[in-house]
Amino acid sequence: MTTIFLALQQEAAPLIKNLGLKASCESPFKIYESSEIRLIITGIGKLNAASAAGFCLGRFGTDSHYINYGSAAGPSVLTGRSVFAAQIRDLSSGREYFPDIAEKVFPHVCLITSDTPVENVRDSRAVFDMEASGIFSALQKAVTPDRITIIKTVTDSGNPDFSKTKELLSKAAADVTSYIKKISESDSEKSCERSSNSDSFFDALCSDLCSSESMRLQLRQFLRYRKSAGELDEFKLKIKELYEKHLLPAPDRRHGKQVLSVLTEI
Repeated sequence: MTTIFLALQQEAAPLIKNLGLKASCESPFKIYESSEIRLIITGIGKLNAASAAGFCLGRFGTDSHYINYGSAAGPSVLTGRSVFAAQIRDLSSGREYFPDIAEKVFPHVCLITSDTPVENVRDSRAVFDMEASGIFSALQKAVTPDRITIIKTVTDSGNPDFSKTKELLSKAAADVTSYIKKISESDSEKSCERSSNSDSFFDALCSDLCSSESMRLQLRQFLRYRKSAGELDEFKLKIKELYEKHLLPAPDRRHGKQVLSVLTEI
């Protein structure tokens, strides 16, 4: 499943049409879905965005690729273009986040999340929005950075004309939709691979650790990091050594937590 967060219905409308999404379940947020893609309208601002991300994790779990899309203010040279956020800076807190982006489909930029709309950024080197840091900070507690993508279409330089914004988002929708479909197809293939090759290993290990739900989440995230780093086979050899030393299976959850602590430090 691929999950898309957008602040406004106006921003979402072209994607809903292009992706063939239909209104879905009742929730605090408007949700549109197909069999492979879920789109959530968060409302404006990083607090609303973080709330929507938290709701999504709690309601649907963490097995998804997450995309935040929407309009942004930026330098006039980028007007009408879509960009990847390679760096996200929260203007009020100063905190920075770094999505793990390998793709070069769109230019990479620094995205600054502000609590209020910015004005006159025509000559800025950065792009500005009001949601990205909220989305990323909420998701990063449960999801690895390679599964969080921030895409923005620059529609103005700080003084938006809403009819122009609508026009630019409509023009950008084809390329953005194409990228989302590519991500969705890749995510579906990875999900099938995880189901066939990884779930049995993961479930067996969780069982032998006497895992709680929080332990399962910690282990799942750790395994994803190992896999993305190309270290999963090496990690499985370390697991085998723990079995040979009779540290696994753990006799109870207390011992399981101790073993999990050892595993995450390997």
